Amino acid sequence: MNDTGSRILVIYSWDRLWSLGPGKGSPDFYLSLKALAGGFSKVVLVYPAGKSPLQDELPQGVEGFSFRWPGRSLAIKAPASLRDRKEWHVLTLRAVLFSVNWLLRIFSSLSFTMSAFLAGQAAARKSRPQVVAAYGYLAVPAARLIALRRGVRLVVRLFGVSLGMKGFSAWARIAQFEETLSFKLKADRWVITNDGSGGEEAARRLGVPAAKIVHLLCGVERASPGENYDPEEYRRSFGLPAEAKILLRVARLWPQQHIERMLSQMPARLPGGVPVAAVIVGDGPEREYLEKLAASLGVRAIFTGALKNSDLGRHYECADLYVATSDRTNLTNSVLEALCRGLPVVALDTGHTGSLIQDGVNGMLVGFEKNRSLDHLGKKILGLLSDEPLRRKLSRGALRTAEELIPGLEERMRQEVDAFSFKSPSQSARKGK
Repeated sequence: MNDTGSRILVIYSWDRLWSLGPGKGSPDFYLSLKALAGGFSKVVLVYPAGKSPLQDELPQGVEGFSFRWPGRSLAIKAPASLRDRKEWHVLTLRAVLFSVNWLLRIFSSLSFTMSAFLAGQAAARKSRPQVVAAYGYLAVPAARLIALRRGVRLVVRLFGVSLGMKGFSAWARIAQFEETLSFKLKADRWVITNDGSGGEEAARRLGVPAAKIVHLLCGVERASPGENYDPEEYRRSFGLPAEAKILLRVARLWPQQHIERMLSQMPARLPGGVPVAAVIVGDGPEREYLEKLAASLGVRAIFTGALKNSDLGRHYECADLYVATSDRTNLTNSVLEALCRGLPVVALDTGHTGSLIQDGVNGMLVGFEKNRSLDHLGKKILGLLSDEPLRRKLSRGALRTAEELIPGLEERMRQEVDAFSFKSPSQSARKGK
């Protein structure tokens, strides 16, 4: 698949390839670079140096160069205890913190652009790329300058979009200036992950021609032949009885995922006395908060920590329901993986989640209004856990959805290379739209 003589320079916004450590968490960044290594004769990655050696994680065929980024990690975090409080003094404090952080973000963005441009120019002189790519919002200004200097094409690669959650007002665009710039600065193509956050809509609203947008649903590795897991043994490994019902969530444990919603709405037991447990796979800054919350609510929550993606199969195969409760989007990799394993999904109907999760077909959609009661989420969870025939029906629907709409990894990596090679998007690239 490698195109002899085709070279690409990637300006990368992050200091790691995996959200939860090598082989753990979202595989999107790693797989995108792996696809490029298979489609280009030379791939050079320019990235900000961090605490972990990203160089050791690079796919074969990708050459990495790091640069120092003065001014990174300047944001001041508000305590989690203030998140949902509405007292005037708390709101005032949050407004002040937002203003200070906005100014710090401007400085951090300018610092990144200067550092990445200088490092990227040095790498470009050696590699002589025919395409420059910006991975993430922060990388776009530097990549744009390099592409202009060298007279080559620019691809903007975005893995999710926050713009649009609060509308496209002037205030929202200024507040999220990094994302706004990533669409306003001229490029030859925008390749955007279709994670349900409305990336294609945001691009069009901000003036990107439709012909320059490629919107790609994530690919998912299918179950390996011969995989066979014992649900009873799985439950015993957690100290649960064989009849226990299990809710599953696979995610980075941070505020955006709102895992507390699942914990607050899950039953401790079904009406007949069958125990219910939540298995939460992942790690992050919210773990301690979520553990204490589960204890205070009197529900059983099992935190496994971050696991290798190759070890997730038994969790999807042995759980009864997957529950997704983000108010940004619920079409994450883990939701797609759940569908591919025949695990029904109960999801808040946020973003474009309803484009893939169909109520009564492969799961249950729950209407969502921020700051409103989520009692209806609890009722859907309880109803499905109590109705085994319905779960079987939804499981069959999940497998059909996966077969018809979710690309496998090999197909998805071909789509990625086609997008960066400026080939016309294939019909399969539009799956899941």
